[in-house]
Amino acid sequence: MIKEKSAGIIVFRKHPQEGVQYLVLYHRGSYWNFPKGKMEAGESEMETALRETAEEAGLTNLKLIDGFRQQTEFFFKENRAGQSELIKKDYVLYLAQAPMGVEPKISKEHNGYAWLDLKNAGKLLKFKGIKEILAEAESVIKAK
Repeated sequence: MIKEKSAGIIVFRKHPQEGVQYLVLYHRGSYWNFPKGKMEAGESEMETALRETAEEAGLTNLKLIDGFRQQTEFFFKENRAGQSELIKKDYVLYLAQAPMGVEPKISKEHNGYAWLDLKNAGKLLKFKGIKEILAEAESVIKAK
């Protein structure tokens, strides 16, 4: 089994009419997730999360929510070097607010994006742990 660690950011905005909306990126056919990626040598989790969000969504002017750091893990299979490999992914997520009026500029590794409320974003996310973290993020945002 291969072990990997990724970090990313749950990016949200407060839309005047629609309320809290979360940025989800469309990737590889039918896979939706938050901006995230593998940690590089010497990077902290936060450095990875900020770098990946800038690379994948073009967002740099974010207001990080102090104290929000959630972690989950999941398993998936991927074809590497002609063989199916089981991968254990440790996944750390931070929370940050994007200014209204700023739209993502997605990278070539994604096919699209959407700003969605909790219910609709939760329908698109694949892994239970990530859905639970999103619900926690919603609780933190509503409490502020």
